[in-house]
Amino acid sequence: MRTRLCMLVTAFGLAASVTAAVAESTDAPAASTSAHWVTRKLHFMYSPIAPGFVTTHYSCDGLQDQMTSILRQLGASADLSVRSVGCTRASGPEPFPGVDAQFSVLEPAGDAHQGSANSPAVAARWEKVTFKPDTSCQLLDQVKRNVLPLFATRNVRADCPVGFTLEVLRPVKPPQPQPAPH
Repeated sequence: MRTRLCMLVTAFGLAASVTAAVAESTDAPAASTSAHWVTRKLHFMYSPIAPGFVTTHYSCDGLQDQMTSILRQLGASADLSVRSVGCTRASGPEPFPGVDAQFSVLEPAGDAHQGSANSPAVAARWEKVTFKPDTSCQLLDQVKRNVLPLFATRNVRADCPVGFTLEVLRPVKPPQPQPAPH
């Protein structure tokens, strides 16, 4: 089963989109592991200045939308809260927009992280996520460096402008009840 989330952010007349696909194996279900929820805080300031990349500018709302989508795809919990910071303009692109976020992430049981001891064990499994940028390699590069360390990840493969793939720890969803045959 594939889920595609497309989001279009327009800033400074340029369109930047990030498509994230979460791929679940159709062969055999991934083995589950035990994990705990851990609270994280993020202060992220986007810098549109990056050698070798096409410059992408974001409005505060545009960056907030992009980061909310990215954090959800990486497995941030439903309590995700993202707010814009560093905004100096009422509309249009910002020189250096940012976001503050608070959320919970799954960490494998046994990892020594603050807060995990107070959280009940959760069945979790590793799921593949693929980010494919159109013109936002700068954002994905900064996410790779500044946001990924907040999540339990493995098998990170980054190649912009192609995008990057990684595996993130997500809770195992309970099986959906099957409708009764007629």
